Amino acid sequence: MANQPKAGSKRVYVYLDEQQHVQLKVRLDYLGISMTEFVRVCGGALLDQHPIMEQFMDHYRETNPKFSKKNVKQAKKDREESDKLMEDLGLNIDDIENIFDIIEEDHPEI
Repeated sequence: MANQPKAGSKRVYVYLDEQQHVQLKVRLDYLGISMTEFVRVCGGALLDQHPIMEQFMDHYRETNPKFSKKNVKQAKKDREESDKLMEDLGLNIDDIENIFDIIEEDHPEI
């Protein structure tokens, strides 16, 4: 079956009130995206540190009172400094992954 989970897959549960669930389902149906695909795409963008997702998460954390404004500001500053350093060094995420692959080949015990 096409909808069977891959080995090692984990299930994620999200609780929404009935109105939110219906609105989300309608909106995703309009976009032609399943709820599963939506969660995978958003989760993947977050893990990949996609700039648009990072901007969205910054906005969410800045506007949600449960997050400390000081911590949010510091995290944003740290990420901007990290991005600048990567740019100054001429590195991108693929370069970093290649560096780790080379280290792993030379030192598999690490």
